[in-house]
Amino acid sequence: MLQQLAVHDFALCDENTLEFSSGMICITGETGAGKSLTVDALGLICGQRAEASMVKTGAEKAEIEAVFTFDSGILKSILDEAGIESDDNTIIIRRQIFKDGKSRAYVNSHVQTLSFLKLISPYLVSINGQHAGMRLLDEKFQLNILDEMGNLAPLRKQLNQAFENYNKERSHLSELAKKQQEGALLYKSRLHDLKLLRALKPDPDSYEEVSKKYDELQSLVRSQDAVSLALAALDNNEHNVIDIIASRLNDLKVVSSPDNAPLNEVSSLFTEALRNLDKARILLGTVNTDVSPEVLASCEEKLSTYHNLARKFSVTPGDLYKVSKTLEEQLSEFLSLKDEIEKLTSVVKNLRDEYEKLSVNLSQMRLNAAQKMSQAVTEKIHELSMPQGQFKVELKRDEESRPRRDGRDDVSFLFTANLGEPLQVLGTVASGGELSRLALAIEVLTASKSSVPTLIFDEIDAGISGRTASCVGALLHELSSKLQVLTVTHLPQVAACADSHFLVVKENTENSVRSKAKLLNHDERVYELGRMMGGSIVTKATLEGALALLNERK
Repeated sequence: MLQQLAVHDFALCDENTLEFSSGMICITGETGAGKSLTVDALGLICGQRAEASMVKTGAEKAEIEAVFTFDSGILKSILDEAGIESDDNTIIIRRQIFKDGKSRAYVNSHVQTLSFLKLISPYLVSINGQHAGMRLLDEKFQLNILDEMGNLAPLRKQLNQAFENYNKERSHLSELAKKQQEGALLYKSRLHDLKLLRALKPDPDSYEEVSKKYDELQSLVRSQDAVSLALAALDNNEHNVIDIIASRLNDLKVVSSPDNAPLNEVSSLFTEALRNLDKARILLGTVNTDVSPEVLASCEEKLSTYHNLARKFSVTPGDLYKVSKTLEEQLSEFLSLKDEIEKLTSVVKNLRDEYEKLSVNLSQMRLNAAQKMSQAVTEKIHELSMPQGQFKVELKRDEESRPRRDGRDDVSFLFTANLGEPLQVLGTVASGGELSRLALAIEVLTASKSSVPTLIFDEIDAGISGRTASCVGALLHELSSKLQVLTVTHLPQVAACADSHFLVVKENTENSVRSKAKLLNHDERVYELGRMMGGSIVTKATLEGALALLNERK
């Protein structure tokens, strides 16, 4: 429960520390004194958004610190997982708000995020504001309350897990079906491309090999002419080089003599040249320069195919094998989709069946809970000065839509305040005061089922007075036997039921206004109740009435 709340430079409050006990606690004060500052401070402790205006004028920062004790095993696990020590089951939450609007949060001296405060606060405190009754108009809140009343949270959690499983696989199935549809449009085109690539049989080295072979064939084509011309020059029937040189050598031999050394030398050179030319002729005859036109055409065609397909797929010719591999994988994946879709369809059907089974079970249990809640709330509002009031929880099961989170039930809270009047949807017939009493009745009924040790009511009794106010006070006191109840109220009948009473006053100083709360003793409490009963003038009669009211509640 809440043990202590300390504030420093928060709004109108410069410094204040409140010690809280168990049971019912009330906070009162004149309008504008700052009664709701305690609730606002606890809201920040629970992770609500901070604003720069919350810092007292002239201060650098506001600071709020709350001390709680707890016995929740779930909360202990959350703290342990976050590395926060809480051996004595005490948790201290501190919030700092700076004048620039920034803030920091600490849990047992560990810096934490606001998300973490929101995670742990439901195990510490629940705040019901002035408009708590308005939450009853929200269908989602109504469903949550019904499940809480019926202790259906475990079954609802199980159903939601079944929904998540179903929804996840159904989404996967939709993706596969879409992929299959898109793949069907491209299947023929990809298959055609793959056939071209399969005919080419590309691999990491194939293009380089084809290109090298083509260069070799082109080199042979070019060498054919050179060899032919050389052979023609050496071995032509007429005018070949060997015959010409041989004739000229014969001519020189005719005119040469032993004394003519130059001619003799030339003759020797011609003779040697003839021998070499004859050798060259013989060797040229052994050179193979034959190129098959079919082989050359095939190589050219294959090389051209490489280049054409490379342009088509915007890759280098050497990377066509990668394209082929990708297309093979895509087609294989497309062809396997049918089997995968059939298997997943069966899985989705089984998950759908599991969800429907759980939803039917949950609906039946909600019907039972709705009947019990209708009766219990009706009996409780009779205690709150609505003797003819009737409350009913109506459920309608949606069989048409797809599976949805939280089941197939649509819930409506119906109400009538008068005997003989038909039950109607709560928001169309209930006044603000009636909504407040309904909210309080439901809060009392759910308190024993809730794990929250501290409930805070911020003027939830707005719109009621007289005998009804006394009933509200008695009901809040009844609730405080199960957990700690802190209420901000303007009704003396409610305040008189409290076990401890805090008064908030606003003081004018020389340079500012400040708000301060103090715990009242018995005499101070009688005077405050007298003020609440009689207004600004407190008479002996109102004090006597206040004392009587206080004694009546004991």
